[in-house]
Order: sequence, then C-alpha cells, then structure tokens
Amino acid sequence: MSEKYILLNEPDKTMFVFSKNGKAYGHIVKNKTDKAPAKFVFETPTYDTIEALKADYPPLESNG
Repeated sequence: MSEKYILLNEPDKTMFVFSKNGKAYGHIVKNKTDKAPAKFVFETPTYDTIEALKADYPPLESNG
C-alpha cells in the first residue's frame, strides 16, 4: 500500500492506494463505526499515476 486518506466528498470512507507495475489503483473502504465493522466498498479503475487517481478521488486534506 502506498498511502491512505479520507475521501473529500465521502468522509465516512477511506481510500487505500496501491501501486503495481507502474500503475495505481485504490480500494475504498467504509470506515468502522461503533455499530458496524469496516467494509470494502469497491476497487477503482487503474490509473497511470497516483495524482490522476487523486484527481478523481480527492483527499479530505492534502498531505503536502
């Protein structure tokens, strides 16, 4: 896993970013709550760069 971040438009979900063979993709997971465990929602399409993935799935806050 390259990094993880909370999604800007869906703060109840976290993006886990992965890189493989020079491509980037992500898994979106619904965050754990007091009443429900974390739940895998879906896998994104493959992107050429992490920046391109973040353009379509922006983080809540930028890390730099």
